Amino acid sequence: MTDNLTVLLWLAAASLFLWFVQRELHRHIQGLVLLLTGSDKAAALAHFLLLLPGIVVHELSHWLAAHLLGVRTGPIAIGPERKRGRELRFGSVQIARADPVRESLIGLAPLLSGTGLILLVAHWGFGLLPTLSLAPAQWPARLWSCLQATDAWLWIYLIFAISNAMLPSASDRRPLRTFALYVLLVLVLAYLTIGFPRGSEAWLAWGLRLASYLAYAFTLTETIDIAVLALLLLLEWLAGRLTGRRVRYSG
Repeated sequence: MTDNLTVLLWLAAASLFLWFVQRELHRHIQGLVLLLTGSDKAAALAHFLLLLPGIVVHELSHWLAAHLLGVRTGPIAIGPERKRGRELRFGSVQIARADPVRESLIGLAPLLSGTGLILLVAHWGFGLLPTLSLAPAQWPARLWSCLQATDAWLWIYLIFAISNAMLPSASDRRPLRTFALYVLLVLVLAYLTIGFPRGSEAWLAWGLRLASYLAYAFTLTETIDIAVLALLLLLEWLAGRLTGRRVRYSG
């Protein structure tokens, strides 16, 4: 029971912290380029090119999930585009309307495929496996030892690019609310009428394993993102001292 609670708390903390770190990271990527060039377009283009592998994975995940679920799709668009004021979009795929369940699965596809790819890259490139035996606080030292490999920076970059483009966008999250409410109601009604089925322990074990994989991928991503964010902040400070300019962030 303690291990189960540990996994769930780990996932909750990692999810919240990942959202915060990636929010700051995206802001300061564009902020640094804007400080150096004074161009919004250059900042958007640099941000787009930096995350390009992850953006391609994100849009292809939507497209593939829609096809597997029998939902019609249109063309995939890849490239930076401003929407409604300051909102920036790096890619899109036209998908026909469907029921909340299929729309939710399509919206979650980049998160699931991104997590899977991060786990594969971490295992293939660094020999890292999802486990509770290695505390997250020990991961920076473990990653540092992995940097001795000649191709280490390639794997770190792939994890960085994929992970920073895998979270659901605002449009991806809309159908998830309806689906989550529907699932919650079904579970409550099932529990009140028949209780939990006998197979629930097996499903619980599978769910906890999935949660541990997500928590592992999120924490690995945060470890890399924090290092990149620290470097960005240092470069932004140096650029500000050299140019005499400063970027103001809203929100």
